[in-house]
Amino acid sequence: MSQRSELAERRAQLRLRSAQLREQVSHQMHVTQPIFRAADRVREGASWVKSNPAIILLAGAAVLGAVAARPKAVVGLGLRAWTGWQMFQRVRPIANAFLRQFR
Repeated sequence: MSQRSELAERRAQLRLRSAQLREQVSHQMHVTQPIFRAADRVREGASWVKSNPAIILLAGAAVLGAVAARPKAVVGLGLRAWTGWQMFQRVRPIANAFLRQFR
C-alpha cells in the first residue's frame, strides 16, 4: 500500500472517530444543560440579592415580625404552603403529559 493511500485511510478513520466524539459530546450536553441552566438562575438570583439588599432585609424583617406577632398563623400558613407544594409536585407530571399532546 502506498503512503498516500495509508494517509487517506488514516484520515478517514480520524474523521469518523471525530464525528463519533462530536455526537457523544452533543448527547452529554443534553444531559448537563439543565444543570447549567439551574446554575445560571442561582447566579442571577445571587447577583439580584447583592444589588437589592434593602428588599431582602425588609422581607426578612416582615417575616420575623409576622412570626413574633402571630406564630400559630405563620406555622399554619407554612403548612398550607408545604401542602400546596406537594400537590403541585404530584400534579405537574400529569399536566406536562397532557400539555405534550399539544406540542
